[in-house]
Amino acid sequence: MEWYYSENNERFGPVSDDEIAELAKTGKVTAGTLVWREGWSGWRTWQDASAGTPGSGNAICVECGKSFSTQEMVQYEGSWVCPTCKPIFFQKVKEGVAVGAGLQYGGFWPRCVAKIVDGIILQVIDIPLRLFMGNLSTDPSVQLRIVFLSAAISFLIGGAYSIFFVGKFGATPGKMALRLRVVLSNGGKVSWGRATGRYFAELLSSLTLGIGYLIAAFDDQKRTLHDHICDTRVIRLNA
Repeated sequence: MEWYYSENNERFGPVSDDEIAELAKTGKVTAGTLVWREGWSGWRTWQDASAGTPGSGNAICVECGKSFSTQEMVQYEGSWVCPTCKPIFFQKVKEGVAVGAGLQYGGFWPRCVAKIVDGIILQVIDIPLRLFMGNLSTDPSVQLRIVFLSAAISFLIGGAYSIFFVGKFGATPGKMALRLRVVLSNGGKVSWGRATGRYFAELLSSLTLGIGYLIAAFDDQKRTLHDHICDTRVIRLNA
C-alpha cells in the first residue's frame, strides 16, 4: 500500500507501509500529519488513519505522536502510550489532565479571566501595603524613596505569588479557578526553575504593550510570548 503525507502544505510520497512507519517512529510523521492512500475520499490525520500501522504491529503514542511496536507500549482506555511517555501520561491521568486526544489548550479568554482574578488577589495584598507605606512620612524626599520601595516590594510579592503557585501546583489561583494548568510542551510538570524563568519572561509580554499576551488569541496552541520563550503551554483540565 502506498502512502502520501503532507508537510508545510507540500505533498510527499508515495512511500510504503514500512517507510511511513519509520517516518512516524522518527517523528517526521506525527499524530497530526495529514496522510492519504488510494481508496480514501480525503486526507486524514496520521493518528486517525491508523490505530495501528498496517502490517507492522505498531501504534501511535497519544503523547508524542510517534509510532512504536505495540509490544513495547501500554494501552489505556483505547489510547496507546510509548515507554518514554508512560510516566507523563499516567501522571496526567492522576491529575485529571485531558489525555487520549493530545493537550487541550486553554483559550485566550479563559486565560484573560484567570489573569484578572490573580490581579484582584494581588491588589487585595498590595493596596493596604501601599497605603501603610504612604503614611510613614510626609517628607517629599522620603516619600519618593517609599514609592520606589513599595514598587519593589510589589514586584517581589508578584514574583513570589506566581513562582510559588506555578512551581508547586502548576497554576496560580486564578488559573485554578478556571481549571487551567501550566505544563511543558510534552505535558510534563513545570519545574521551579522553569516557573521562575516564566515569570521573568512574562515581563516581556507586559513590556510589549500586551502584544505578548495577545498573540495567544492567534496561536494554534494558544501560546503567549512567555510560553514561546519557556516552551510551556496552558491546558484545560477535565471537568
